[in-house]
Amino acid sequence: MRHSGLRLFALCALSAAAAACSDSPRVTAPVAATSSNGASHQLLASPTSVNVVTRNVPLDTSETASAVIGVFGGRITLPNAGLTVVIPPLALTTPTQITATAVAGREIAYEFEPHGTHFLVPVRMTQNLSGTSASTGGLLPTTLYAGYFLNTSDLDQLTGTALISELLGTSVSLWTNTVSFSVGHFSGYLIGTGFTDSGDGSQ
Repeated sequence: MRHSGLRLFALCALSAAAAACSDSPRVTAPVAATSSNGASHQLLASPTSVNVVTRNVPLDTSETASAVIGVFGGRITLPNAGLTVVIPPLALTTPTQITATAVAGREIAYEFEPHGTHFLVPVRMTQNLSGTSASTGGLLPTTLYAGYFLNTSDLDQLTGTALISELLGTSVSLWTNTVSFSVGHFSGYLIGTGFTDSGDGSQ
């Protein structure tokens, strides 16, 4: 009987914990898929409006850096914008001039060229979150993700939102105050914190 009582107590404790979890707020996170080159992503059915992580001090002008990257890989940094791009070995088969540009304004958004470039091994991008809305009070949001945008006209600097058509999984480091993500092709990418209230792509 004593053992039965212990089992009953354990079941009740588990039930209470489950109920508490069900009542806690939930953050919608992207469901990651994996492309042929290993980059996690989720294509959206239609362009969707998201909240973008913003800089406490906007960039007055865009910041650009370029480098010719070959089969052995390489690195590009935008120190003012806080971005590091690492192209691993074997990601490219021929030397290619890679350009990274931080979009002027307060949104953390970047354009990468040549547009349409595909990589055999995912490119790793790391964004420093110091001095951004994602690290207010020294804490980081539970959910951060990267989003693919078609062109800068999809960015709304006034509202801090943007239209994206693809989500990419991220990893956040509290130790270094950074967020990292991998991409399989080049275009425009931003750091987001969640969908806007409408959730239907309108702003």
